[in-house]
Amino acid sequence: MHRHQELKVAFLTRYDRSRGSSRVRVYDYLPYLAQRGWHIRVYPFPDRLTNWAKVSYTIRALQLARWADVLVLQKLLLQERFIRLLFRINHKVVFDFDDAIYAAPSFLEQTPRLVAFYERLQDRLDYLLRKAAWVIVGSEYLARYARQRHARVEVIPSSVDMKRYPLKPMEATHHGPVVLGWIGSPEVLGDLKEIEAPLREIAQRLEGRITLKVVSSQMPRLDKRIPLRFQPWELDRDAEFLHSFDIGLMPLADNERNRGRCAFKAIQYMAVGLPVVASPVGAALEVIEPGKSGFLPRSPEEWVASLMQLHEDVRLRRKMGLAARKRIAEHYSIQVHAPRLDALLRRVIEL
Repeated sequence: MHRHQELKVAFLTRYDRSRGSSRVRVYDYLPYLAQRGWHIRVYPFPDRLTNWAKVSYTIRALQLARWADVLVLQKLLLQERFIRLLFRINHKVVFDFDDAIYAAPSFLEQTPRLVAFYERLQDRLDYLLRKAAWVIVGSEYLARYARQRHARVEVIPSSVDMKRYPLKPMEATHHGPVVLGWIGSPEVLGDLKEIEAPLREIAQRLEGRITLKVVSSQMPRLDKRIPLRFQPWELDRDAEFLHSFDIGLMPLADNERNRGRCAFKAIQYMAVGLPVVASPVGAALEVIEPGKSGFLPRSPEEWVASLMQLHEDVRLRRKMGLAARKRIAEHYSIQVHAPRLDALLRRVIEL
């Protein structure tokens, strides 16, 4: 197949570009796919599912399925009846997911109704995994789940466009308190509770010399003894926010939902040259090289020791940060994975 032949791909995404999952898994790849000859259409699932929105979405999605040479469903667990209709129109369907979407988030109360809802979601996911022409996942952990249901599974990790994540300047590390940074959506602000005690301890030890900065669309609720700076998140300013950090944090409880997460926070921190301190859960074990690009503490005491060591040693922070950026450029960048996505979509068309 000629490299520059124009081919048609439609993406039915879970969210629009303002939400991280769809932005990282689809929207950030579009300029690179367009350069490789793809004609692209993207249609996000509606935020508010009114009756009119359902009808409108169904009509448009079916039109796109008919138009496209290959159809990509990004994290969409649609009703089986609708999925069957899509497959009848276009059987060259790729399913992409980057979370353990079959597991309920731990912050939700595990009621019988919630359990039943996630059982239905798992049934939909399993149906999609069996029927898809190809499956793309964001981590090896999710690949193990998908490979039990499908032979064609490709790991394309959640990745960053290195052009949009410049290295943090060295001179920016020498002024004021050391900044422990966390960036993320309000749904997962509760992750910070995992390290509330270690943060409180180092704040007491390093009074005035360390601060926690949270970038999100909602303020976290943490112990008042932890010095906190909050900055509202804005689209397309991630690199600027990350440059205001000295150390990136990614605490996680060890549960099924978190084991399926793809460590994108760590990837973002590392891309701009920050060392990372993260819980040894899920894709963090794949992304971070302990002692080289960050630390993976397993206890509150290890969290304190890791953060204290990085606080005291600016050269270690820089050395780890440079190693971290190199790892992201080589293994977790769109520059590396866009050609792989292009090749996979072409293979699907040829099936």
